[in-house]
Amino acid sequence: MLKIKCIPVGPLWTNSYIVWDTDSREGILIDPGDEGDRLIREIKKNKVVLKQIIITHGHFDHLKDAVSVSAALEAPVLASKAELPFIEHVSEQAIMFGFPPVTPPEINEYLEKGSSILVGPYTFKVLCTPGHSPGSITLYSSSEGVAIVGDLIFLESIGRADIPGGNYETLLKSIEEYILTMPDDTRILSGHGEETTVGHERQYNPFLTGVYRNEA
Repeated sequence: MLKIKCIPVGPLWTNSYIVWDTDSREGILIDPGDEGDRLIREIKKNKVVLKQIIITHGHFDHLKDAVSVSAALEAPVLASKAELPFIEHVSEQAIMFGFPPVTPPEINEYLEKGSSILVGPYTFKVLCTPGHSPGSITLYSSSEGVAIVGDLIFLESIGRADIPGGNYETLLKSIEEYILTMPDDTRILSGHGEETTVGHERQYNPFLTGVYRNEA
């Protein structure tokens, strides 16, 4: 069975996700944005054999503790190559938003469109979903009906596009091309806040229904 545990961490309540196969115990960690010691404890408590750390995008609140978790559990860090400029300058980024400096992780492997992430027998496809940042990715398992989207889309909202690297039209295009083409019952696990579904967002998200379509 595939299990996904959401752990909100840090002052911005970034959702970190531990995803694992309960039979093989193989798992991945998505967006270790803070509280690395707590994430490590949860991984060990659930007897997860951590294979990879995935960064959905290069903002400081999604990768702050990637270095410490990677070192402690000997797990490689993966991200899109398009996010390297943000990751390499993540310390300046954190300072700009009023937070302490952050040590950038070394990216051991680049994620590309069509790449696959394996969690035991389960496969997550890497979707390139820019807009919040140029190299933002979504991890999608069609068999399990779940999409882990970073800050692309939230419950009745969307990711910010008014920060460096963001683009509003690109963000909406990513949502329309990738998220809204998924089945309505697909779970959306976002980088902040509660989970939602594709069907709910199709019907109630004001940025997608046209209420705010031309105002952001």
